[in-house]
Amino acid sequence: MMNRAEAKQFLISCGIEEPTEEQVTNYLNSVQTEVKKAEDTAKKYKADADRVKDLEKQLEEINAANMTDLEKANKATQDALNQVEEMRKTVTQMQLEKSLAEIGIIGEDASSLFGEDGTLNTEKLGKIIESREKAAVATYQEKALDSTPAPDGKKGNEDGGEDDPPYKDIVDRVAASKKAETEAVSIIDSYK
Repeated sequence: MMNRAEAKQFLISCGIEEPTEEQVTNYLNSVQTEVKKAEDTAKKYKADADRVKDLEKQLEEINAANMTDLEKANKATQDALNQVEEMRKTVTQMQLEKSLAEIGIIGEDASSLFGEDGTLNTEKLGKIIESREKAAVATYQEKALDSTPAPDGKKGNEDGGEDDPPYKDIVDRVAASKKAETEAVSIIDSYK
């Protein structure tokens, strides 16, 4: 299950710079609710699967006792087996959704990760994880830049203005000098 520190880090990676305790609690509650729903649904499907197994056993007993109804029993058995397979797929999907909810992938993101056969689409999962990692790195880099001192000793944009840094004119002069040097070499080369 996700702890408060993981939830706070996830909220930061989603763009919330400084999540409040209330936001962290609300997020954890929503994850816990999704996990609970997934567990309840999985339990329901497991109970249905158990019921189908009981029905299969009853059908086998009917087949053994009444061979004249063999075709009906075979059809019912096949139908029951089909239901069992569908329920197995659904239970597997619900277990995967529960695992995803525990790491913060819920709702439409989680639902979109499953194919029609109930298997997990690892390519989509990779894209979701990659985008979260990129968001976390961007947030980290932004915070690192904000706390990095500028040559004038201030951190980030402490003066609140959008003025150019004091060394910009030096950089501009060096760039202009390099450009002029490149153009001169180009002109000389054209006479060769």
